[in-house]
Amino acid sequence: MRPAVYLDTGIFIAFLNRRDQWHPQAVALFSTAKPRWSTSVLVVSEAYSWFLHRMGEEAARSLLALLNRLHGLHLYEASTAHHEATVGMLERYRGTKLTYVDASSLCLMADHRISTVWATDHHLGLAGAEVLPRS
Repeated sequence: MRPAVYLDTGIFIAFLNRRDQWHPQAVALFSTAKPRWSTSVLVVSEAYSWFLHRMGEEAARSLLALLNRLHGLHLYEASTAHHEATVGMLERYRGTKLTYVDASSLCLMADHRISTVWATDHHLGLAGAEVLPRS
């Protein structure tokens, strides 16, 4: 069975933005054997907004094209129950400057037993997940 990997906003930015400091590592990760990819609609929203406001509409659309190329990508939805769990996660990690989207992702990773995340910041490692690429 292929390993499960959760994709965070930063890895999409790094992969699609050649000027990003993590670009070479992101390209290497996406060039490896294909894991069971997952992310959430909240991550997609955050990444789409980042590209739209910093690089323009075509860059934002390139994110959507990338998502379409990730065969088997599972998108987790948000619900009221998930919101309540996310608020609990924010409370648990109070003082860490954890974003709502990252807290949501931590909940999803715990719920679905995903222990590897591709991200460019440390927050998704707060609960013990392996964060790639390593700095």
